[in-house]
Amino acid sequence: VTASAQADGFEPRLTSPDRSNPYYNSELNVYSQTGYGMPNCVAYVFGRIYEITGEEPLITRGSAGEWWSINKKNGYYAYGQEPKLGAVACWSNHVAVVEKIEGNTVTASQSHWGGRYFDTTVFESGTDRFGQKFYGYIYMCEDYFEKQEQENTEEIQTFYQNKGIDTVFQLNPGNHFVQGIERTIAGIQWLLSK
Repeated sequence: VTASAQADGFEPRLTSPDRSNPYYNSELNVYSQTGYGMPNCVAYVFGRIYEITGEEPLITRGSAGEWWSINKKNGYYAYGQEPKLGAVACWSNHVAVVEKIEGNTVTASQSHWGGRYFDTTVFESGTDRFGQKFYGYIYMCEDYFEKQEQENTEEIQTFYQNKGIDTVFQLNPGNHFVQGIERTIAGIQWLLSK
């Protein structure tokens, strides 16, 4: 597992957000607005996702133990067992945000209901912790990262076109590993047609 595919432009949060940061206080954070602000893991995660993407997260209610099922039931975001930057790690009664991945070791930022305002934790992906069952990861930043990747690729295409180099930009469903053979064949056929 590597984080390099999403690392471009991602700024990990390894220090506490300022208490005046609107993503974490009652200015923009629905948990803070309803009396469940930080220190609170769901208020922190809501704010952190909002901070990364610039868009209000779709999960706007529920305790940490409910986020996994709320997301699955409503189909808000993709989810799975692989850690990704900006993903929400979910346990039976806690959530945290993946900030760094090294092999199977994950560094996440978090807050604790009635406890610490902010800290980071390091864990082996997929492990139960503090007597809590690990459910998986919710990929709440995935659309944001894909949009950012598309914009970066379009900038590269424009750069080469401005230099007079013939280029084609094509969006394909899935990731780089979906239909790899077909994509390679299409690329070779395009090159041979020139």
